[in-house]
Amino acid sequence: MMIYCVGRNYAEHAKELGNKAPGEPIIFFKPPASIVKTGEKINLPKFSNNVQFEAELAIFIGVDYQVTHFTIACDFTARDQQKTAKQEGLPWSLAKGFKQSCGLGPWLPVSILEKKNLTLQNLELRLYQNNEVKQHGFTKDMVFSIDKIISHVKENFPLEPGDIILTGTPSGVSSIKSGDYLLAEIVGIVEANWQII
Repeated sequence: MMIYCVGRNYAEHAKELGNKAPGEPIIFFKPPASIVKTGEKINLPKFSNNVQFEAELAIFIGVDYQVTHFTIACDFTARDQQKTAKQEGLPWSLAKGFKQSCGLGPWLPVSILEKKNLTLQNLELRLYQNNEVKQHGFTKDMVFSIDKIISHVKENFPLEPGDIILTGTPSGVSSIKSGDYLLAEIVGIVEANWQII
């Protein structure tokens, strides 16, 4: 299993970090062992003084590159390490792939969206930090659609059934600290939570 992640896929998020929206999807990776399920506690890495949350739609790839399941995710990012890596032209591996850096909610079949007259491309995302809304966005505002992302990954990487894609985060990312409680949700559909220790 691979976890592919899309960077700067919401224009406002790219802007808040001082970046331009990209001309094609920016892909990075997280190790499968970095997954932390909803309800679990997260230990902050000692090498970073600025870990931030990024709520995202996650999709599960089935046969024939079809999306069979989806959930809410949280891409935890060591922003200070990422900044240094970007400045020095180095990979983002430490900043994005550290232990417990990939929060995932429970997987739901895409078929349930049809019953709600929804699609993966018109979902509402929210993230609460200590019960305060910090992120709020809509998947319709992605720079690259889900179809475009899958096509790009399939063309350039060994995408296989069982792989996961995190599709990018809206604006509002912020730092976390020990004692924080995070709740991320696809509004009205699925949620996940984590306690930071």
